[in-house]
Amino acid sequence: MSQLRLNRGSSIVGVGCTEFGNMLETPGIKGLCTEELAVKAAFEALDDSGLEPKDIDAFFIGGVQMSTAHMFAHYSRMCDWLGLQRKPGLHFETACSTTNTGAGLAAMAIGSGRWDNILVVGVDSILSHPVDNPPERVPQDAGELWTTTDYGADQEYAVPHGWDIAPGYGAFPTLAYAQRYGLTLAQMDEIMFNMHMTVRRQAVLEPKAFIKQDLPTLAASVGIPDPWEFWNSQYNPYAAWPTRALSCLNPCDGASAYVVTPADKAKQYTDTPIDILGFDWAAYNGLADKDPLNWDVDRLPFEGAYKMAGIAPADIDYLSVHDCMQIYQLVLAEVAGYLEKGQGYKAFLERRTGSDGDKPICTHGGKHGKGHAFGASGGSDIYEAVKQMKGAAGARQIAKQPAISVVHNAGYCMHTAVTVLGRRD
Repeated sequence: MSQLRLNRGSSIVGVGCTEFGNMLETPGIKGLCTEELAVKAAFEALDDSGLEPKDIDAFFIGGVQMSTAHMFAHYSRMCDWLGLQRKPGLHFETACSTTNTGAGLAAMAIGSGRWDNILVVGVDSILSHPVDNPPERVPQDAGELWTTTDYGADQEYAVPHGWDIAPGYGAFPTLAYAQRYGLTLAQMDEIMFNMHMTVRRQAVLEPKAFIKQDLPTLAASVGIPDPWEFWNSQYNPYAAWPTRALSCLNPCDGASAYVVTPADKAKQYTDTPIDILGFDWAAYNGLADKDPLNWDVDRLPFEGAYKMAGIAPADIDYLSVHDCMQIYQLVLAEVAGYLEKGQGYKAFLERRTGSDGDKPICTHGGKHGKGHAFGASGGSDIYEAVKQMKGAAGARQIAKQPAISVVHNAGYCMHTAVTVLGRRD
């Protein structure tokens, strides 16, 4: 397979991530302002790399819900908080793929020879919004949050005709998968139940995750001893039939960061550099694709990133996909070539996609378990991949330490980013 090459390679030498939760409630981030949230992740990444702000040549900072962050000019506000005054900085945004896109931006900047050490930061504070001056934060109305989130979709046609995240990413692919591969909707419900059991089990193993209870514990908390009974109860209604509420994302507050350096200098900062082997992106004004199981906006970046990295799907040890609706763990794992088309559901039924399985996917709990902090989520996914590749994921460590990881994120509606990472011992 022919490869595309930059003039210089690049490596991730440090990662950071805050707790994902609610800045009004969650220990570890309670009472922080958005700037403090970003700084918490950034300085963890700097500490992990051994670099200091004076060593950083440029910084890229991303965020999506700028109104709830009370911050439109991230670069000017954050350069002071990060100790990067008068250094090259910019705000960038590709919705929920932002900090995945940042890896490619950093790789290109380093590949050009213009800068060496780049700090990428993503931050979103979306469960509350500022009032008064100086700003106090109050809870954000859920309806208002989804109204502004839908600004990512085509306002003139898509939204007025019923396009939304739950049906578009949940119901349509679920119905299409069942129809194409001869499964009943009852079987699909069983698949999604077993997938969710794994999602929550993995989230409980990640101390920074939004979700703190596995499904049996959640069921028992309302007096239901059987998780399957709970799954089919009033506590788990349909969000968009046949997609249930527990198969949806959990919006939350959080920040993530990573430090990227030239590959030939990375060993100065870490014994185990994680090389950015390949990346690709695609943009699409998504209403509904002819094939809801094989969107080109996902397939093409997978193929482009694989080509740049010189890998095939069989080389992947760990896959992270943008599962804002959990059906996309299944659909995108098949699009990525990680699971066999039409057969991938068996891995979820058999609960083989956790850190103790042979096909690990989203081992931090994904966008439901870890939570979805919009612009910070791609960086959180990279954080998880790097921890797994370095053997530093604790109780959720994959038994076979990954050498090749692929991280996919989708920004609403739509920007897809795929990054291929390789461990260098």
